[in-house]
Amino acid sequence: MSNTRRATQLANRYEPMRLALKLSLFTALISGLAGACGADPESDPPRSSVPVTNSVPAPASPTTSVAGSGSRTSPPTAAAAGSAAPVISMPASPAANPAAPPPASAPLPPTAANPTQATATANLPCNVSRTLASRCQTCHAATPIGGAPMPLVTFADLHKPAVTQPSMKVYQLSALRIRDSMRPMPPTGMLAAQELSTLNDCLGGGALAGSSADASCTVTPPEPAIGSRDGTVGRIEPAPGEKCFEFKTHQSTTSVDDTPYNVGGSGEHYEQFYFKVPWPKGSLATSYATVVDNPKVLHHWLLFSTLENEVEGFHKTSPLPTLFGVNPVLLAGWAVGGPNLVAPDEVGFELPDPGAQLNVQWHFYNSTGQPQSDGSSIQICTVPAAMRPHVGAVTWLGTEDLGGNVWFGGPGMPAHQESTFTSTCTPARRGMAATEPIHIIGFEPHMHRIGKHMQTAIKHKDGTLETIFDEPFNFGNERHYFVNYDLVPGETLVTKCTFNNTNNFAVKFGESTDSEMCYQFVFSWPAHALANGAASLLGVPDTCW
Repeated sequence: MSNTRRATQLANRYEPMRLALKLSLFTALISGLAGACGADPESDPPRSSVPVTNSVPAPASPTTSVAGSGSRTSPPTAAAAGSAAPVISMPASPAANPAAPPPASAPLPPTAANPTQATATANLPCNVSRTLASRCQTCHAATPIGGAPMPLVTFADLHKPAVTQPSMKVYQLSALRIRDSMRPMPPTGMLAAQELSTLNDCLGGGALAGSSADASCTVTPPEPAIGSRDGTVGRIEPAPGEKCFEFKTHQSTTSVDDTPYNVGGSGEHYEQFYFKVPWPKGSLATSYATVVDNPKVLHHWLLFSTLENEVEGFHKTSPLPTLFGVNPVLLAGWAVGGPNLVAPDEVGFELPDPGAQLNVQWHFYNSTGQPQSDGSSIQICTVPAAMRPHVGAVTWLGTEDLGGNVWFGGPGMPAHQESTFTSTCTPARRGMAATEPIHIIGFEPHMHRIGKHMQTAIKHKDGTLETIFDEPFNFGNERHYFVNYDLVPGETLVTKCTFNNTNNFAVKFGESTDSEMCYQFVFSWPAHALANGAASLLGVPDTCW
């Protein structure tokens, strides 16, 4: 399967993060893009006190499994980034001069009695920097994303006052959270034994600076989520025959102006921006890109076509539960940590014709404690339909039955317990010949903060199961995967979602980051052949469960 230009990520979708003011579970949808960054080291004091130990076992691997019968084609892959990851070099400390004391303005070396000395120039021990990079900086990067309130990158970061508890330093509160089995940090589960040992020794010992040798340590930041061999981020340069359009967030509600949208203070909400279809009839999408302005407040976006008739540039805060409009059809999406979505060369994604309207729904999550604005945009590149032989679309697989939902009740997923939910998609095969297969070309799993693992298998006509997708889930670093499978008549798709509820409360299905979702977004062609129109709590039509 060829995809020569960039990588992918359809995420609609959805969310890490903890609300600064505990919003009602009636909050925001999908998209679905950190781990779950909103559960940060400062969010809450730990709910249990666990003794410091270097022998905490690594979290158990998911228990769900689907027996395979041999792949007909290629398994899903998430390839490496198209360029080498940047190298971060910590600045070297000035050489000591034993013949003379340092000048009065020079920082003193940190000590156990006063570890905050030299915060301007000190570096962290190399093993600590590497552990923070691999396990924390997906969200807590130099510029935090997905609702994370602070970076965890430098010596100075660890010695700043904690936002939620200013009487404590960040390293002191972090030392508690990494040992808190009730609300672990990272929120996807407890650290492995060696990782815990490394951070225990550092944070529990006062977060002292490293040696001069550590100044030359190179640290590789976590790679962005990549769904194909050459994934990209940011604005895409049009290829020959393509025409690209941008749809940006803005402040005016009567036109598309250049003033960034006023996100407001702390909290999360969904804002829906409406645009007229600008491309000619019979166009197909070749790529969807995200041009980020203020990553500190973004969680995800979802793009729908609707039959509403709003003024160009109108926008409104979405009610809860979210309303997508009249006859909404999901076209694409993105979540924090994800790359651009680029169609395979032989496929174009279906687009509405002029006369329909576009609804770009942005999920904003501001945990900075300060008013914020944003001027981010999405870019859609298009070609005439004659340039692509196949027309694809997105279908919603998974389930909305997670033991209950926030609208109609139910117990939900029990606290401190792993839960697995299974659903089966029987395709309606609209407009297809009796022997024609449905061509599955990609997956985009979406869950929230306690999502752990997703699996999809083909159930063949003889009852055997062939696993075609089997991946862990990392909220806040969502990705999509290009694959190549044919679903022949009589076959179904079985999807399993596994959750690890580390909260002190049950979690139900819902749109907020504090609730959960189990969606497997499937890219396939012919468009809409996979969907069977099963009823959805969100009112979307292209479902199959």
